Amino acid sequence: MNEKKEAFVRIAFNTVRSILVGAVVGIAITVFANTVSFAGSVNDSFPFLILLIPLGALLTLLIYQKLGDSFRKTTVEAIDTIHELESESDENKIKPGHISPWIGPVAYIAAAISHITGASVGKEGVGVQIGLAIGELFTRAERKLSWKGHHGREDYYLMTGSAAAFGALFGSPISGVLFGLMFASPDTLRLDALYPCLVSTYTSVYVAMQLGIHKMVIPWFSELSPSASNLLLVIIFALTTGLMSRLFLYLLSAFRRGITKKFGSRIISALLPGTMVSLISILVFLITGNFDYNGLSLDLLYSAIDGRGVPPYAFILKALMVFLSIAAGFVGGEVVPLLVTGGTFGYTFASLFGLQTGPFAVLGAIGMLTGGTNLPLVCFALALELFSYDEPLLLFMMVAISYLSSGNSGIYQHQRIAMRMRTTRD
Repeated sequence: MNEKKEAFVRIAFNTVRSILVGAVVGIAITVFANTVSFAGSVNDSFPFLILLIPLGALLTLLIYQKLGDSFRKTTVEAIDTIHELESESDENKIKPGHISPWIGPVAYIAAAISHITGASVGKEGVGVQIGLAIGELFTRAERKLSWKGHHGREDYYLMTGSAAAFGALFGSPISGVLFGLMFASPDTLRLDALYPCLVSTYTSVYVAMQLGIHKMVIPWFSELSPSASNLLLVIIFALTTGLMSRLFLYLLSAFRRGITKKFGSRIISALLPGTMVSLISILVFLITGNFDYNGLSLDLLYSAIDGRGVPPYAFILKALMVFLSIAAGFVGGEVVPLLVTGGTFGYTFASLFGLQTGPFAVLGAIGMLTGGTNLPLVCFALALELFSYDEPLLLFMMVAISYLSSGNSGIYQHQRIAMRMRTTRD
């Protein structure tokens, strides 16, 4: 086979692979996102389910104990695998799979438990795990069939699966592509995987939209004008938000470690914070008449953006509920909680200083997410797509300064970041 023909065959194989991965991920993510939405509706319709949060924590614990803790570390395993294969020169060298495709249905069930009981978690973490599981499944299938075009690059499938999942979840193909290329190594843009990630992500977003995936609908807000005074305000706010995201991640880790160390028993470590989530939920309901801090809490974010307003303590209470829910072992993700916490923090910040609340709620949401993920370019693209930004100057400054002031911790462990290269891996 001559060189041109071989290149054509390789491109054709990559195209088919990526379309198949994107289509399957788009279908799976649509089912997952709509399940989370349905579970949240069930919880809203039957408030007594809040009392079952401790039972949900125990059930989640038993599921992962039965299957092994490695199932909780799927994203970390994927990041490590991508690192191992990043500099692989022999494309025909086959690497053994580190990820079980079964993590997809397992994470789906665990997330459904989280949301039907009312735990305060997100959905994108499990969504990405579903994408990773599908990518691994395609890797194993191709390897088993010994296709002529098989390249043995498991990292490509993991990146295309995660990119497709992230893009479909938010209806944001650009940030989805960037997420797949950068979530393992934020300092490295894996352009060698650009084409498969591009095809798979746009395919998954299209499929998900055609199937009617449930996604966020952001209210209209008035952007800040790019003046010198507003630029200074945004810089100050970004510094504050970056420090807030650092505090958020520190306290999240401290809650996890503290409860486990204090009680030792895994059962007690799950039941105690789960019970606390139930009690706080009931107390909040008795005071406010709602359960806004349970589940995704998107109404809090929408209220902060559209001017209806949120209590000044909303970001603290939401963060507390997230800490306790994750400490109890519930799964789902931290991206939406970071958006909600940051958005409500932005509203409080603006209210204290008599500023426009809507734009600061949006900037706070994306700034908190940037600090938590260590993915400034991904978050910048997500903000452009999700919040329909027209003037990106202040937004980019917000993302950049939030990232620089947030430190080297993040929700995705084992990321390769310049600030971490001088230290041992987590």
